[in-house]
Amino acid sequence: MNTAEKIYSASTSEDAATARLAERLARRIEDDIASSPLPVGGVMGSLRGLCEHYAVGRAAMREAVALLERRGLGRLRPGPSGGFMVAQPDVGRIGLELANYFQLAGVTCEQVLDAREAVDPLLATLAATADRSDHGMRLDAPNEREGGLAWHLRVRSDLAAMSGDPVLPLFVQCLNELTMLFTGVESHDGDWLGQAKQQAEAINQAVANRDVTAAQQEADRLHRRLGDWLAARDAPLSPPTIEASRQDADRTLALLVARRLAAEILPSGNAGQRLGSEWDLCERFSVSRVTLRQAIRQLQDSGLVECRRGRGNGLIVRDLRGTGSIRLVLAFLISRQVDPQTAGTTLFQLNRFVPALAVSRASAAERARLQELLDRAQSSDPIDRYDLLALVQYVSKLARSPIIDLFSRCLAAYEARFHPFLLERLPAHKQAEYFALLRMLLDRLPMGSDAQLGWAKAEASRVMLSMSSTRPI
Repeated sequence: MNTAEKIYSASTSEDAATARLAERLARRIEDDIASSPLPVGGVMGSLRGLCEHYAVGRAAMREAVALLERRGLGRLRPGPSGGFMVAQPDVGRIGLELANYFQLAGVTCEQVLDAREAVDPLLATLAATADRSDHGMRLDAPNEREGGLAWHLRVRSDLAAMSGDPVLPLFVQCLNELTMLFTGVESHDGDWLGQAKQQAEAINQAVANRDVTAAQQEADRLHRRLGDWLAARDAPLSPPTIEASRQDADRTLALLVARRLAAEILPSGNAGQRLGSEWDLCERFSVSRVTLRQAIRQLQDSGLVECRRGRGNGLIVRDLRGTGSIRLVLAFLISRQVDPQTAGTTLFQLNRFVPALAVSRASAAERARLQELLDRAQSSDPIDRYDLLALVQYVSKLARSPIIDLFSRCLAAYEARFHPFLLERLPAHKQAEYFALLRMLLDRLPMGSDAQLGWAKAEASRVMLSMSSTRPI
């Protein structure tokens, strides 16, 4: 396994070498879609043709196609002129699925605001620097009927569209869904409408003038005011609801069975809980083993269950992981033909505050471990890219920012999988700025120091944004 494959596996928590045949096959088809000029709606081939091309059986191909359909990358059209049609995943659907995952993971209001603090200035910066043919794009003025929170969310969606970055609308959609879960008693200024109108005009002016500094300042103001519309919430979020009845979009019985099983698991499912044997589940849902296995494969792809063979086993609820969500985002990036290096640049920009948050929130033992990883990385020249990733991912873990962490893993996995010239070893001097930042924060930032966190964030932001332009990692 080369460095790129190790980075991909570490980022997705998925070992492609041990994946089932249908999963490996789905990945091969994804790779071909990514490298193909075939447009959305184009047909890759009939089921028989695909079986011959990939040298697999019909059953395995059907399972692989079902996985790609779940991820929104294609659709199997029946009939003599049918076949597997390339599709483009829907931003709203995937954004909602990501939000559902974070809701199950129990994200807090503070963690949502952490993510928004990183994303909001990025939206404004890219909107002000985007090379758009339509320079007349503007934020619409707020109106009293939509309400203050709705306006805040719409502004971010509009800025994401203006940014020209294909992945930011997805991240914003997810964050908007999560933000609505924390709506509280309105404690904002009564003249929010007048202030919002002034701010919309200020943002429009900054974007029209391509004034990055002004755009970022307005984004910071937006972020501070968003907190007025939210309520801190200590209680766990309730599980997301899933519609368990038949839907118009259900083309197969397996889709309906998968959704009904998911609806059972989410409210009360605990890791290790046994849902039943194949025969039990076939009898409960009145379906064949073939249909049930198709449904189970989709639940496995989403990361909800695993199958254990043997007496007393069967379908088991698994530990909550982000693997299924990462697969959805990767499919989205593939469908948009995102440039891998652009994804890597966005990765740095999203992590602009992560080093400061990590050192501030780390315990004494965690700081000692961080120091060990830092010493190890600095002692090598050149540095193995995978070893460097271990340090970066530990910093991300210490930041306790699961939303930024998952977004980052998606971008890192995509770049590792599709970047044609990913260096396996990197010169140590190219990482010196990042290492120096971590050492400075460890030396000067006390544990849990909110008073100095603003300074630390500013320093981290300066370094990470500088590195995003040179892309040394």
